[in-house]
Amino acid sequence: MRRSRRRGDDAQAVLETALVIPILLFLICNFVAVMVQVTVQEQLNAATALAAQSRFQAPENAVDPAGSRCCGVHGATLVTAGLPTGCRYAAESFYGTMTTYTGLLHWQTATLCTSGGDSGNAANPPAKPVAYPGSPANADVSCDIGSIKPGGAVVPGYVDRTLNPPSGLDVVTCSASASLDFANTPLAWGVFWTPTLHAQAEALPPPFRQ
Repeated sequence: MRRSRRRGDDAQAVLETALVIPILLFLICNFVAVMVQVTVQEQLNAATALAAQSRFQAPENAVDPAGSRCCGVHGATLVTAGLPTGCRYAAESFYGTMTTYTGLLHWQTATLCTSGGDSGNAANPPAKPVAYPGSPANADVSCDIGSIKPGGAVVPGYVDRTLNPPSGLDVVTCSASASLDFANTPLAWGVFWTPTLHAQAEALPPPFRQ
């Protein structure tokens, strides 16, 4: 009787273990996935903010000369010839910051350098930004940047109705979106969701630029 009870207890313990372990692994996988998502989102926020701020490191009327290229992923480069130099600075800051978990990200590509966006209001519908001629359309980040052409013509920048910028103040906005895919990781068997991450940042010029 004692042997049969022991065998029954052992079988029950094995069955309980077989049921509990997959559940624990499932919870652990999803916990790790959430932590990765939070980390990547924070990095994306930082990269987008730095991209917007770095535009002001370049002179307002500086334009990249012929043959200028910039950063990219997987060996690709972005041709920035003829675009405001601040646009290239923004891209370099973004790609230089986004260095973690990039293999898990599927980017929603966009035009690198645009101009003339408007957040709009009740009386004035928002204006859509227009791409600079020749701007790469396969960038992971998109920045709305105003500039001054070498001839002196002003290219309008982004207007944010919430910030209510004074006339002539060049507000820069950068945005980026990507989906986080765990399909090619050990977490794939327990993580069944693919979150979409988005970040947008605005930057005002420093006082000496105003």
